[in-house]
Amino acid sequence: MEHFVVATMQDEALKALISDLGEGIVIDAELLEGCSVAAHDLDDMDAVQAAEVAAHVFTTLFETKVSEQTGESAEPEEGEWSGVVNGFRFVIERDGDGDLVVDFSDAPSGTTGDA
Repeated sequence: MEHFVVATMQDEALKALISDLGEGIVIDAELLEGCSVAAHDLDDMDAVQAAEVAAHVFTTLFETKVSEQTGESAEPEEGEWSGVVNGFRFVIERDGDGDLVVDFSDAPSGTTGDA
């Protein structure tokens, strides 16, 4: 029971951290250090590679082990990729400056936020 309580508290803390810091994260070469996808490959990545990038960013910034990563869509021509890391939705897209930015949210996959 104690392990469950601690795990629940950690989950809530992670949700709060994602809520506070999980948006507008610029994916640069420094952040990608150690990632299996190189910075020069980002524009052409598929959904699986996008999930690898998102998982790497998630682990690096939130110091949390990734147990689940799924790439759901890849639209390189539009500059948009999406999927799920540890139950958190991610979207990678280009910002107004042309940088790739990842946003994490607690919203389940496939929701529009109108529910």
